[in-house]
Amino acid sequence: MNKGQVVDFLVQSQALKFGEFMLKSGRKAPYFINTGCFDNGEKISKLAHFYAEKLQSLGLHKADVVFGPAYKGIPLCVSTAIALKQHFDTNIGFSFNRKEAKTRGEGGEFVGTPLTKGMKVVLVEDVVTAGTTLQEVVPVLKEKVGVEVAGVVILVDRAERGKGTASAVQEAEKDLGIKIHPIVTISDIISYLSKPNSSGFQIDAALQTRIDEYRAEFGALSVEA
Repeated sequence: MNKGQVVDFLVQSQALKFGEFMLKSGRKAPYFINTGCFDNGEKISKLAHFYAEKLQSLGLHKADVVFGPAYKGIPLCVSTAIALKQHFDTNIGFSFNRKEAKTRGEGGEFVGTPLTKGMKVVLVEDVVTAGTTLQEVVPVLKEKVGVEVAGVVILVDRAERGKGTASAVQEAEKDLGIKIHPIVTISDIISYLSKPNSSGFQIDAALQTRIDEYRAEFGALSVEA
């Protein structure tokens, strides 16, 4: 996968923004990834192709179901399943959870391909900062439903500290017994945009200083995978 093409796409879709952003963690960051900007057919289909390509390269396309945690994971799992069929001739089910279990009609906690014990499931997520969604969803899938979580593919790993010195991604991997695969990391993004590139944006000296200061304060001490 050409990571530069991914970064170009993030910039040109206006999903990657630079400025001053207050995160849910309370940290004030100089960059922000807003996946809500993938808001039309062209953008979501291109994004899904990146996910499908990553799944295929890892062998995760052989799972039974691609699962997207509500809410942002819903369009990701559906479009990724479509992209796997269109570009890699792989027919895989998709499923997502409801925030609240439905008590009428067909009922249930999940929508899409029925999840059964022993199934292999691959999760798709957008950006991991603290790993909260994964900490909530993965135990339900593994312990309550009984599926095997074959892996997790995320768009961006911000590589920020979790509760300790390791990144939130590394903590989630250890706590949940899973492997998380980013399509790009924040280091990939900053490295690419810090020199001339084809995205239409280049980080200047002042912004680079702010980014370096932020990462020095909040970046994980462990080396990114």
